[in-house]
Amino acid sequence: EGSPQVVELAAVVRAFQLFPEPFNLITDSAYVANIVKRIEGSVLKDVSKDSLYRYLTCLYSILQNRKSQYFVSHIRAHFSLPGFLAEGNARADELTVAVVNTLNNIFEQAKLSHAFFHQNAQALMQMFHLSRDQEKAIISACPDCQRVQPSVSTGAVNLQGLQSLQLWQTDITKYPSFGKFKNIHVDTFSGAVFVSIHTGETANHACQHFLQAFASLGVLQEIRTDNGPAYTAKKLADFLMDWEARHASGVPYYPTSQAIIERTHHSLKRRVGTASTT
Repeated sequence: EGSPQVVELAAVVRAFQLFPEPFNLITDSAYVANIVKRIEGSVLKDVSKDSLYRYLTCLYSILQNRKSQYFVSHIRAHFSLPGFLAEGNARADELTVAVVNTLNNIFEQAKLSHAFFHQNAQALMQMFHLSRDQEKAIISACPDCQRVQPSVSTGAVNLQGLQSLQLWQTDITKYPSFGKFKNIHVDTFSGAVFVSIHTGETANHACQHFLQAFASLGVLQEIRTDNGPAYTAKKLADFLMDWEARHASGVPYYPTSQAIIERTHHSLKRRVGTASTT
């Protein structure tokens, strides 16, 4: 009825109704496990949702009148360690998926599945073959996920290399005190910075800068730039192809996709300004 917790609670109430003999209740819902552990001896107050109050009072009554023992434990969803608990949890997931698969609409299947299991974006895409926009919409609309994790990424990932000379970021910035353009180059693995001063910001100047950077730092594997005219020119593309260096562009109109080089701009200008005043 709009809340997976109510459905989970209803399932537990049904289990106690069906099994009066001693049994173990293993659930991947921490919400339900905590309710069952604490409800005996508690005082129920009115709640805004009638269905929730109805199941709580029913569970309270069942446990008060129960003669046989029971054990309640919580297990994490998609628990991967070996053992009978993980096997039972996987079996329950399989039965749930079988019910979900009776729905014709794949998007509705994914929404219902996420309401129970709260899979991440990658799991939704793999299980239901959704588009990136669809899985983002499902997670963004889930109130439980929004309370425990940040909003879904817009796709502007600030990549870093795993070794030196694997991935660089570069950009052009101005420093008015010099009256020149500074082309700043950053190796995003080691943090090495190479700076060259030029009178212009064309593709020719960019190629000159890269030659100087290669001589100082070595030849890179991949370069990441913005979509400025100097970096989208055919001359630069041919230049990087000759050096067997891949070229990738950041997300247009999204400056944080070049966050490393932008931060380096500010750090360099601050240090140059400090040096000029001493």
